[in-house]
Amino acid sequence: MTGKPAYVMTRRLAFLLTLGAGLLAGCGRGSDSETATTPMPATLAGVYAGRLPCSNCAAIEATLWLRPDGRFFIRQRLEDDAEGAATTTKAQQGPSTTYGLGRWQWDEVDAEAVLRGAGPDRRLKVRDENHLVLRVASPVEHVLARDVTEPRFEDRVTLDGESAVSENGATFTECLTGLTLPVADAGAYRELRRQHRRMNPRGKVALTTIEGHLLTPGEGSTSERLVVDRFVTIKPGQGCRG
Repeated sequence: MTGKPAYVMTRRLAFLLTLGAGLLAGCGRGSDSETATTPMPATLAGVYAGRLPCSNCAAIEATLWLRPDGRFFIRQRLEDDAEGAATTTKAQQGPSTTYGLGRWQWDEVDAEAVLRGAGPDRRLKVRDENHLVLRVASPVEHVLARDVTEPRFEDRVTLDGESAVSENGATFTECLTGLTLPVADAGAYRELRRQHRRMNPRGKVALTTIEGHLLTPGEGSTSERLVVDRFVTIKPGQGCRG
């Protein structure tokens, strides 16, 4: 019995291998397209607050501002134990306060709000419309509840950013949030202008550190502004990215 030519067998084998590879690739594409996603809740932005567990203090009083523009501010105050507070000096009394700021976005795969700032990312699960749960390596939940009074973020904080001064005024672009704000003619505004004239006469990009607070719309202006409470340093020719 005469067998089939070798080249015919080779072509048939090549066709079968190609067909099998195509079927496998098709299966792979189908599994990727079926990845479950969760849309961002429409009411997610807002102000959340709570008392979080603390290993070396009574509690951490936390307030989180999730802004609709994708920026966030977070304030954390360490509350001392009653016994510890009784033994501290007057200068040591009072809560220790720290701040974080940056940008946030919604992770639709993990269904979490992700906060990105100077330190490690923070992730928050949505328990319901009014509660967020901070993901931490602890068996005790760290829960923040919506503050319906929506207090404004008006704390005085240290900020690093790029400042620019012109005849029409001054602006400040904060490094972590990318938020660009007009500088109000108040506080240390004139000192900021003076330092620019002295240190940055050519108007280059200037990395600037200040202490300041925000003025929200409605306080004599239709836009959000920055009040420079204290000028700290200026580095002409440098920017947020070095």
